[in-house]
Amino acid sequence: MPTTTVQNGKATAFNLAHLTAKAAEGKMLAEDLVEIGKRRAQRIVRKGYEAEEDYLDESKRFIKHNPWRSVGVALGVGLTLGFVSGLLSHRR
Repeated sequence: MPTTTVQNGKATAFNLAHLTAKAAEGKMLAEDLVEIGKRRAQRIVRKGYEAEEDYLDESKRFIKHNPWRSVGVALGVGLTLGFVSGLLSHRR
């Protein structure tokens, strides 16, 4: 269904059906991009879970093979965090 408009003194014809088709094409493109983004996000989350499982397994293995070293590291981290939090609380 062609319609006619007047801009700057010139008659310009454009096809409403053509614009509708372009809008539908843009909508399909946007839906495809959203779907691609969702798949990429799912893939990244899945890789994150796999990496987390690997780190957890490796940590468990390290603790089993080096129990005293693990206790020493935990003690050092605890003392450091306690010292820092004590300093910060006394400054206020």
